[in-house]
Amino acid sequence: MVDEGAERASRDQTLPALVFDFGGPVLLTAFEAVDDLDPDAPAYQLLHGRGPMASPEHPDADWDDLMAGRITERTYWDHRAAEWGELGGGGESIRDMIAHLFDPPRPRLIREGAVKLMHDARAAGHPIGVLTNDLHAFHSDEWIAQMHVLDGVDVLVDGSLEGYLKPHPRLYELMAERLDVGLTDMLFVDDQPVNIRGAEELGIRTVAFDPQRPDAAYAELRSLLGLA
Repeated sequence: MVDEGAERASRDQTLPALVFDFGGPVLLTAFEAVDDLDPDAPAYQLLHGRGPMASPEHPDADWDDLMAGRITERTYWDHRAAEWGELGGGGESIRDMIAHLFDPPRPRLIREGAVKLMHDARAAGHPIGVLTNDLHAFHSDEWIAQMHVLDGVDVLVDGSLEGYLKPHPRLYELMAERLDVGLTDMLFVDDQPVNIRGAEELGIRTVAFDPQRPDAAYAELRSLLGLA
């Protein structure tokens, strides 16, 4: 006969799963990756100081529309890719532009703070997940295979393979099911407000990631996980 009290206590002691969005919280944003390019390069001219790195003196109107929910993230990058092509970047698709910025795979593209947090959370017994919209849409299988930060992830859910994109509830549900935890047993970090809101509507605890202040998000996550 199942001891319901013991089963409930076991559930109560479940360590929360740490779930990362990939682009931003783990992988540098395109707005940071352009720093590896010559300042005269079309992509540098197009993306440097834009998006989350934009200043009040030099705003990014499209990014403001994305943050306000007036356009989608894919629409934002469609616009940038078209502009990149017009500037002579060598292609017009998002995938072409992302490959230009992120190939070849290299350690500098991964945030050291994310790697350390994953390591420490795993050592403490927390399941680790990555919940992304665009990994296979933007990158080749060969590139993904060389992103060894993903080797230590328990579950990877990629919306570009699942038929749903954040903030659709089903994508968060798939992550919970595959991690074998409840929605309220996940702690999720993402750099897009719409994705944070989508998670919170399901009862998932969240931390907003600001690429200009990455260490602040890692510190908050550590505190919530008891790793500080």
